[in-house]
Amino acid sequence: MVANFLALALFAFHAFVLVETAHLLQELNIPLVQFMGLHISDTLLLLSAFFVLYCTHVLEAVVWGLFFIKIGEFRTLNDAVYFTGTSLTTLGFGDVTLKHPWQRLGPVMATNGILLYGCSTAFLFLVIHKVLLTSLSN
Repeated sequence: MVANFLALALFAFHAFVLVETAHLLQELNIPLVQFMGLHISDTLLLLSAFFVLYCTHVLEAVVWGLFFIKIGEFRTLNDAVYFTGTSLTTLGFGDVTLKHPWQRLGPVMATNGILLYGCSTAFLFLVIHKVLLTSLSN
């Protein structure tokens, strides 16, 4: 139950990051183009989006990892984040597993990860689309 609330909180956090990043990129676009030119500004905007999303996904994995430490599933953050990373990305090596009754969180984490990474992918697609449209129209 608590894990479902954590997943929902991370969805809300992720949505907030996407919306705020979109607004920030939009605000920075014109000043960057004026200062650095179109091609460099487009590259910086795209790299900024990648960086923000990468940091967001790492932070979300750390939050899951801290949750697993809190419930006593792992003793180190390194092990907890390793398990979380393989679960959120649906890689799931299976070399580190959860004990009963927490093993039921595997599908919850995989679903959480698929949706979070899917939203990030869609966001990056939109940023790339905007960059290409801007470049092609000039």
